[in-house]
Amino acid sequence: MSYLFSVLLSAVLALPAAAEEFNIFLEAAEESALASSNRYREAKLAAESARAAAGAAGAALYPRFGLEGSLRYAETIPEISLPAAMGGARPLGDNWSYSIGPAAYWTLDGGELRSVRAAARKAAEARAAEAEQARRQALLKARAAYFGVQLALEKVYLIGEDLQLAVSRFEDIELGARAGARSRLDAIRARQETLAGKRELLRARSALAAELRDFGFLTGVKVPAGGGLPLDARLAGKGRVIPAGPLVRAEPYEKILARLSPAVRARPGNGLPAVKALDLSAGAFLAAARGYKAGKLPRLLFSARSSIDYPNGPNLYSFLQNSAGVSLSLPLFEGGRLAEREKENRLSAEAAAERRDEAARAAERDFMDALDGYNALLEEQDLNVEAVSCAEDAAKLAYAAYRSGGGTWLEVESANLKALQAKTTAASANAEILMKLAVLDSMGD
Repeated sequence: MSYLFSVLLSAVLALPAAAEEFNIFLEAAEESALASSNRYREAKLAAESARAAAGAAGAALYPRFGLEGSLRYAETIPEISLPAAMGGARPLGDNWSYSIGPAAYWTLDGGELRSVRAAARKAAEARAAEAEQARRQALLKARAAYFGVQLALEKVYLIGEDLQLAVSRFEDIELGARAGARSRLDAIRARQETLAGKRELLRARSALAAELRDFGFLTGVKVPAGGGLPLDARLAGKGRVIPAGPLVRAEPYEKILARLSPAVRARPGNGLPAVKALDLSAGAFLAAARGYKAGKLPRLLFSARSSIDYPNGPNLYSFLQNSAGVSLSLPLFEGGRLAEREKENRLSAEAAAERRDEAARAAERDFMDALDGYNALLEEQDLNVEAVSCAEDAAKLAYAAYRSGGGTWLEVESANLKALQAKTTAASANAEILMKLAVLDSMGD
């Protein structure tokens, strides 16, 4: 009785404690990746800065109003000599003089200011497109990391399930060997299979831990640390065969596939942010070139001012002074600066256009590569599903034949290995399909 009690107590103590699951969701990972991406935040700030610069450039087109004032002290005041009958010498002013009042200025030119504003606006739009490209790249990296974790989890699950089956068969063969119904060699080989399974599971869980760390680094999601190697949550409660550890669960493959599938209908074209940014940069250079060309034309400056001035010449009192004026400036010789700057910006626009065309062609090529790869993987997955079904049937039949004495354990091992390989291949293809869809989604309009 005491022996039976000890066995029951050991079995109870061996049960794993209920562990909290760490659930990872793709949308949450994407949001966290955008919030923690330094590159994306930097691109957004650069876009906001460029928008502010465009607003400042546009302000030069409108009249400027301000309050102007001056205060001056002169130690020596000139005098005018007058006859004694007229009061003698008289100073022409005062040591102190001041002027204060509102003023307005408005500049009209041949289009230079408008071109500067257009260039700044194009540059701001280009920075916004670059920010969108940075956002897409951050999402793509987060998705790739997520799919890596998802595949690692699936491998842990498949190896864990295979290990449980191997242990169950080993125990059955071990009992048969002790009873003389099975050979000792088969029992040893079955034990070797379980040891190999435990080793592969350990490696798979270690790889899962590495994928989780990369996932946390790229997305900013806090992943579980400590407590042993992580384990797929579907294997929870099987501690007799599989050591316990932090439980991790990802979204089902089918849910993510349904979300990303519309990406196959998109097309990159010139709508890709990276291509659009280069196109806008070319436009900004052209606008700047037009501005330098317009700088050779006359410029008019209109001004108006109303002020209180002191003194009024030799009369020591303040007076109201209203004034208006217009000035004309026309560059006659500036060493070819404007012409060279115009040429510089036109050549820069041509260079940006060449980069744009190359980027558009590369995007079309990459998009078609991803699309062809996706379609090929779909066809391959049909074969993988059939291969998994055949491998599972072959493994069951091989073991059934072995139990009935019509097969060898080596045949069972080979069939089990092929079944696991077929399942792992199908899981890897699922991850590749999702990755192709993520690439297509990052390149769509």
